[in-house]
Amino acid sequence: MVALRSRRLESIFGTALDTLASHHIHALVTAGVQEAFDLDFKQTLYGGKDQEKRALAGDVAALANTGGGVIILGVEEDDQARATKAPGVAISDAEVARMRQSIASLVAPMPVVDILTVPEPATNAGEDGTQQGFIVVAVPRSPGAPHAVLINDGLRYPMRNGATTRYLSEPEVATAYRNRFASAQRQTERVEQIEREAIGNLALADYAWIVVSLVPDLPGDMTVTRETFQAFEQDVRRRPLTLPGMGLEISRTRVGRRRLLADGTSNYDVESRWISLELHADGAGVFAHAAGDLNERRRRQVPPPAEEEQRFQLVSDEGIAAGIMAGLLELARHARDRTAAGGTALVRAQLYPVSIERPTSIGHSRSGFTDSRTGEQFRTQAEPAEAAVPLDDLAQPGPQLVEAAALLLDELGQAYGVPEMGQFSRDGRVRRPYWGTGGLRTPMMRWAEANGVEVTDETL
Repeated sequence: MVALRSRRLESIFGTALDTLASHHIHALVTAGVQEAFDLDFKQTLYGGKDQEKRALAGDVAALANTGGGVIILGVEEDDQARATKAPGVAISDAEVARMRQSIASLVAPMPVVDILTVPEPATNAGEDGTQQGFIVVAVPRSPGAPHAVLINDGLRYPMRNGATTRYLSEPEVATAYRNRFASAQRQTERVEQIEREAIGNLALADYAWIVVSLVPDLPGDMTVTRETFQAFEQDVRRRPLTLPGMGLEISRTRVGRRRLLADGTSNYDVESRWISLELHADGAGVFAHAAGDLNERRRRQVPPPAEEEQRFQLVSDEGIAAGIMAGLLELARHARDRTAAGGTALVRAQLYPVSIERPTSIGHSRSGFTDSRTGEQFRTQAEPAEAAVPLDDLAQPGPQLVEAAALLLDELGQAYGVPEMGQFSRDGRVRRPYWGTGGLRTPMMRWAEANGVEVTDETL
């Protein structure tokens, strides 16, 4: 999956970068496409001399510092920067590795870069592994900007200026660094804002909620129209939004201001029940689902003493684990696929409400009985778990998604006194012993197998 997402470039190529073929590049010549801030043509390879390596590093850093874009090696241009011929270049894995090494050694910090080889279909690889075709360097706009290039003994900061490159002045560099830190602060403020709004729409009286939030550092842009709403409605109603075995389905879809809404309640309820989605046009979003209270069964079987006025909540650790992973996957898919957001996502997970009136702990029923994982310790307040994860790692099932879920799951557990929750490992595996023999174990193991995730029988 190519990290760069650009509707403009996709419309120029007539396809996504992931499916780029040589005929798409030849079509640029036929159409006389002109270089721009996000499109750069090079007739030949960069070469191995120091000056040529610096040129490659500078072109990559310039795209990362501006709006992102692609460099196509193997396309000639005229004096007006229009594509005129596409003779191609010699492509090979060795050349791609050499280019990556040049970028890594000369650009600081290292930006996200995808280097694609696009072979001509009529040519075969030679004995040295080379083949005629094109090399496409795809660079998304970087939240880590400004990126510097090492030139001689100093650092310079290039950026695109139309179809050319210029270098930032010292005041511009200082401003760029200030914007980097301000952007991180805005991301934090944004996640807190959307959480407040989403939590305010939940039915909080009957049960606690597992709330997962995501804000990409490279915002997307989705226009809410009748068409986008209908596509969203069909999508969320034809497939489960949670992991297999969780048993939560969408029954209501709506729109809000610059957002799409879905939940598990009827059209006559004001509050969202059982499950809730608030998906914003910029790629931010909040996923929430009801957290089962393991004490409810005990209350029904053995009425609590009359003096027990407080409602102690004992939330299932398996439900938290499944909810966090389902939320990350759903929110990341929205951000990447509906809004074309990118970069690194700030993600958070929390239990809500947790208060003096609703003291909360984490437990399980894998032994056949309801047990707390912290004895009689309850929390009356807890901060959300928080992590920063590449958006692409979250947007598809696999070990990277499990790794991210493990980070949030363990941090959330620690807030309630559980050192390590156990369902997921930090290296992207699912631990079988921490899923009960009933309920979620079988569907979770099947999910892991279907998505290339290792299942282990290790215990902590």
